[in-house]
Amino acid sequence: MDVDKVAKNIYSKNPVILNELRKIFGDGVFNSDGDLIYKSLAEKVFSSKTELEKLNKLMFPLIGSELKNILNENRDKNYIIIEAAILFDCKLDLMCDYIILVDTSDERREIFLKNKNFLDDDIELRIEGQHIKINRKKVNFIINNNNSKESLLKKVEKILKNI
Repeated sequence: MDVDKVAKNIYSKNPVILNELRKIFGDGVFNSDGDLIYKSLAEKVFSSKTELEKLNKLMFPLIGSELKNILNENRDKNYIIIEAAILFDCKLDLMCDYIILVDTSDERREIFLKNKNFLDDDIELRIEGQHIKINRKKVNFIINNNNSKESLLKKVEKILKNI
């Protein structure tokens, strides 16, 4: 489960949140149809730690609540993987039995973001502006991901077999 997609889903289906985003960040993060412009919001929050904190304060409780719902709906699954850069910031780690840190170089992150069609300026802004916190004491497994996606999946599968 991709937490970024969960957040975008919250934005898209919750007019109250969209109204709050407008109050906090202004009309500049919306297009003329009233739709949120994710790129504009990202530019605003990743260029200012204060702005990022405002977004996090609004969204973290909602993300946590939505993830709890998703986990409850999927209790019958053998495992659920939560992909979240904000795992510790949002206290999502408290919902996890095991934590796998996928570690990679900034160069590899840049390639990943380019593959997601981010421009060079956006990539630099995201890498510098996310302020990701990792509590390594809570991490159960570390995967070094400087290879292919297939290699990463094999490493994850091996860990899942051991769990």
